[in-house]
Amino acid sequence: MLRIFEAPKFSRLREKLRSDIEREALKKAVQSVVKDPSAGKKLKGEFKNLRSFRYAAHGQASRLIYAWESDRLTFLSFGPREGAYK
Repeated sequence: MLRIFEAPKFSRLREKLRSDIEREALKKAVQSVVKDPSAGKKLKGEFKNLRSFRYAAHGQASRLIYAWESDRLTFLSFGPREGAYK
């Protein structure tokens, strides 16, 4: 059984979302990753243990950053490419 966690940064960012469209886009991205954790692209370098799942909200490309280890899925961050990895 897959256990799902949220990092504190992810929770803070999620709570700051004002737009229903952004909330819904994030929700769909999270659901896609929960269904298939391998859907995201493996990252390289210092982020090699993480994955990035692309989605769009308001026509703006965004990334959902997460870590996946066998039975544990941890959502770390999300947002436009420039800010998602910080």
